[in-house]
Amino acid sequence: MLSAIIEQFERLALRADPERAVRLLGALPQWALEAMQRARFRRTLCLAAERSSFYREEFSRRGIDVRRVEHPSELGDFYTTGEDLRTHGPEAFLVGHADTAFETTGTTSSVPKRLFFSRREINEMGRITALWLHLLGVRSDDRVLSAFDCSFWVSPWVLRAGVEYLNCFYVEAGKIDPAEFYQRVSAYRPTVIFGEPSWILRLSESAKASGVWPVKFLFAGGENITESARHEVERVWSAPVYLNYGQTESFGALGAECKMQDGYHRNDLCFFFEITNAEPSGYGELVYTTLARDVMPLIRYRSADITRLVEEPCQCGIFARRIGKIRARCDEMVVCGMGNIGPWVFEEIVRSIAGVEDDWQVVVIHEGQRDIVELRIEMSNATKQGEVERAVLAYLRIRFADFWKNYEMGLYDLRVVACTPSSLRDGRKLQRVVDERQMLKRRAKFPAALN
Repeated sequence: MLSAIIEQFERLALRADPERAVRLLGALPQWALEAMQRARFRRTLCLAAERSSFYREEFSRRGIDVRRVEHPSELGDFYTTGEDLRTHGPEAFLVGHADTAFETTGTTSSVPKRLFFSRREINEMGRITALWLHLLGVRSDDRVLSAFDCSFWVSPWVLRAGVEYLNCFYVEAGKIDPAEFYQRVSAYRPTVIFGEPSWILRLSESAKASGVWPVKFLFAGGENITESARHEVERVWSAPVYLNYGQTESFGALGAECKMQDGYHRNDLCFFFEITNAEPSGYGELVYTTLARDVMPLIRYRSADITRLVEEPCQCGIFARRIGKIRARCDEMVVCGMGNIGPWVFEEIVRSIAGVEDDWQVVVIHEGQRDIVELRIEMSNATKQGEVERAVLAYLRIRFADFWKNYEMGLYDLRVVACTPSSLRDGRKLQRVVDERQMLKRRAKFPAALN
């Protein structure tokens, strides 16, 4: 009964205007929020066990009686993974009627993960998006322009749903070349701009050369950004850059930055967060359970992101607790200016080029304000380096349109580096993709390039 009252209070708050919603939700005590989370978790768990063939079979095989489970941790070593989504397909996870879908290639596999949702869920996430944008300062007289890629990606849909509740002017430009965006939208003089971090960095280069107009803030999502790059963008526009953290699987934001820019205030209304395999410092893999999904809920989904849960209050005074800044990925998928890249991309590229050795490695580094993707290939003849690089770029243009589009926009640079045969492995299993920007452990020793 108590949880039902709390949920009714939450629904009423989210349907109020953003200013009143912030006050009402801020007045909700922590014990009440936790009671609502537990009730929603049990409902979601029972729904998944009853209607999802994947969860029903997994719980049966493991001897899990969901009627006895009160907290996600009581599920022991059971988790849902991205590989489960790819292998079984979305139909195995469905518990209700779906009327829309999105895909993600944020994986080490060439097979995308497909996620199904309902328009009602889009609408509900839009309310929460509107609430957060209001906290950041968006008002009805603002002009919002989005450069989010609309191809199978959930972010533009969630943003569009959010601005409907803010009643502000909105233009969806899509992910076009930043220089073209600058020329075309300067007449609109947007006060808030949305886009991917590497894209926003390129836009800022055009603005630096040709002039800026007043903006309240820029909002970035889809990949990480270095603090030096963030500060450069903020210097150009004289406005802050805020980051969103989310996944297609989560259907939008798991959390978003406030004006303190110190971690992501998490969406505890819609998710139950855990950290698994935590180090003494508290850092481990983020795991989340959806609490407000009635089409394709996910139970203890492994995000593959390394972070921690921050329980201490934020200096901004906002009630929501935080997810710390993402330190690294558990797998070899790397998010950079090129896009979401994994070993499979370069396996296909290298396989298409004659005359190169079997071993190769991709290293993502950062120089100046741009990501550099180095494809290190073992070659017996270093003079072929330029020829191989041209072949790699040609294949990239033909086979991977999205990656090539980002290359043409200057969101990253790609280099082929010739390495001596048998120099990459160093007696160990070769890690195919390495993100040197986010290394948590001792930096790996890489062979010197051939002269």
